[in-house]
Amino acid sequence: MKRKLVIATLTAAVLVGGGAYTAVAVSGDDAPRTTSTGAVADEDGGRDDDRGDDRDDARDDRDDARDDARDDRDRAAPAGGVTAAQAAAAALGKTPGTVESVDLDDDGHWEVEVLGRDDREHELTVDTSDGTVRVTGKDDDSDDSDDAGDRKALRDARTDAGEAIAAALKAHPDAKVTSVDFDDDGADHWEVELHDDRELHVDARTAAVSAD
Repeated sequence: MKRKLVIATLTAAVLVGGGAYTAVAVSGDDAPRTTSTGAVADEDGGRDDDRGDDRDDARDDRDDARDDARDDRDRAAPAGGVTAAQAAAAALGKTPGTVESVDLDDDGHWEVEVLGRDDREHELTVDTSDGTVRVTGKDDDSDDSDDAGDRKALRDARTDAGEAIAAALKAHPDAKVTSVDFDDDGADHWEVELHDDRELHVDARTAAVSAD
């Protein structure tokens, strides 16, 4: 009777604890013997299993990838859908001249720099939602001899900002342009950045497109 009581007690302990241990059972002749569950337990009584951590890591990786994809979509398609080329045209409608750069900022605006017919650089913003143009600044130092050559190179370029954007999109039809800047540092080309951070060079003379 004693042996049955001890065995029943050990069996209940295994079912409740769920852990691994070695127990001593006493038989009817008082000879001790050992039994073991064969399971491995940690200090807290739980099973030592790294699969939960692996699943958490995989879930984190998927979340990061989804966030990156969302960032790309946000940059590729600004609210309202006003493109870089449309922003350049809108800025020229407000301030006639030659577009020097178009850049998408973090506040839902295109920042456009125009070399005006007055030989001054004008800064404008174009709202990406409705195309509203606002003049934000003007360079009053038009007599700076260091900038005279830069202004001349921009005006002499056979490919303007709009044409550079068109050439880049022709080479990469599925892309969106997030910035275009004239580089007159001895190279005479346009630097065009796409929504996925690729950078292109568009020759200011021939409109030929090449990767940075």
